[in-house]
Amino acid sequence: MFFRNSAEMGNILFPCRTDKNTSENVINLSQSCMERLIRKEKEVEKKYPEVQELQIPENLSEKEWMMKLKCLDDAHSNTYGLTVQAFYKLIDKVESQIEPVRPGICDPDKIIECLKKNSCCTIRCRSEMEKYIDCVDTFRINIIKEQVECERKEKRKEEQEIVEQFLKSEIADF
Repeated sequence: MFFRNSAEMGNILFPCRTDKNTSENVINLSQSCMERLIRKEKEVEKKYPEVQELQIPENLSEKEWMMKLKCLDDAHSNTYGLTVQAFYKLIDKVESQIEPVRPGICDPDKIIECLKKNSCCTIRCRSEMEKYIDCVDTFRINIIKEQVECERKEKRKEEQEIVEQFLKSEIADF
């Protein structure tokens, strides 16, 4: 590649065509462009260290390597990720904010114990199973009653607000 200096090149708007650069294979670059290209090549060379520059001790035992690896892992975890302590702290925080979905109203332990004793003949556990099923059904019915009652209260509240707005508008009209 043949480069010319900036005095012969001209500028972008008015390129200087002389007898010297009649060849179409010639690229005209300014001195500053040349310096930037050369500087970038040197910077790329400096980015990656030579293999000789990396000093890797070869006489370390396996325990020493494992200790170094653990130190690097701990440093990385502290900087970029969750540590074991932070993980458990996060679990405790989340669990403290979550309420149990339903408390254990009906105790299945009697059924389980009976089924273990009578693994061959589960019909013997019929009374415990019926009690458990009745308990679950009663609990389910109570939940449905609570939901219906809440819906009724909400509906009454909405109706009361509508009546109050109507009465206010009637008073304002007079």
